[in-house]
Amino acid sequence: MQEPGILSLSFAGVTESTARAVMPLSGKGDKHEADHTAVEAMRKALNALEGRYHVVLGEGGKDKAPMLYTGEVLGTGRDTRIEMDLVVDPLECTTNFARGLPDSMSVLLAAPTGRLRPVPGSYMKQLLLPPAAADFSKAGLELDSEPADVLPFVARSLGLGVSDLCVVVQDRPRHAALIAAIRAAGAGVSLIDSGSISAAFEVLKGPSRRTHLLWGTFGAPEALIIAFMARHSRAPFFGRMEPHDDLSAEETRKLGLEGHLLLAQDLVGDSSVLSMSGIHSSNWLAGVKRLSHESYLVSTLLWDDTGPYLVEHRDGAVIVARPWVEESG
Repeated sequence: MQEPGILSLSFAGVTESTARAVMPLSGKGDKHEADHTAVEAMRKALNALEGRYHVVLGEGGKDKAPMLYTGEVLGTGRDTRIEMDLVVDPLECTTNFARGLPDSMSVLLAAPTGRLRPVPGSYMKQLLLPPAAADFSKAGLELDSEPADVLPFVARSLGLGVSDLCVVVQDRPRHAALIAAIRAAGAGVSLIDSGSISAAFEVLKGPSRRTHLLWGTFGAPEALIIAFMARHSRAPFFGRMEPHDDLSAEETRKLGLEGHLLLAQDLVGDSSVLSMSGIHSSNWLAGVKRLSHESYLVSTLLWDDTGPYLVEHRDGAVIVARPWVEESG
């Protein structure tokens, strides 16, 4: 049976220890303290690894984030063979976590140096389609195509009717026209307040089979995680930066991203590793389970070039590492 490599498992250990460290703050109402605790825990775990790890997308610039800031270098450096870039989100869905609601995770994406495309901490227009819609571009469709054109193609690709489709859209005023157009075309809309990463996985591999596309303007850093999942699922992904202020617009220009269409392979290269440890349960990933006052079971989706795995830790020790199946969540 195929098993994840030692390096991949080390990243699972990073997100697992972060999830375990922050769990005592679950539902306590202080998202800032929870985020600070998660950041400290992830930084400590990364600094214990043998290689060198460069944060290309973190908690913000060095002037605003004292730890896990973009540009920070972590790890002992003792193993000179390992040099990797990182995208880190120690506590995804911070507000949900502080309020005791579902869908929070600890997330880390790692790739050999130069294989993650840095993007500003701004917004990106994104369209994620199911793997069955692989011929989307060949059909003459693109990121700016109207729902009335996109949805019939996706429905045919899945062997469904348009009325069977459900599109994930973030519940924001900027999406009012998109939501109206999707519904006018006959499809349903699943409105989320946050959690685009979890929603994207549900579109690609989730057990419910209830949602079929993710569409709209979401956080640009999360797009790298979504692009990784799309690439490894052979699913179409399209993105284009939509800066929210003058500073992010300038950064977009400096990075050569202004107006550029971005595909999954433009954002994430080969030999990347994604680790997502559940904190509060989602539809597909179990949250941290408290076995006793100081004993925890943590479930992690670990995904590398050999496939996705379910890894379970009990108090930091791996007890399960097996290929992912839909029933894992």
